[in-house]
Amino acid sequence: MAKKQLTELVNKLKKAGIKASLTKPKSTYLLTLQQIK
Repeated sequence: MAKKQLTELVNKLKKAGIKASLTKPKSTYLLTLQQIK
């Protein structure tokens, strides 16, 4: 995944009121992204 795309996803998480952390396991991060969609 491109760094720019990752940054945009993090911004979406923040706007959704979710505390995004790049240190989270990928599985947890992807599950969170699926819930937002």
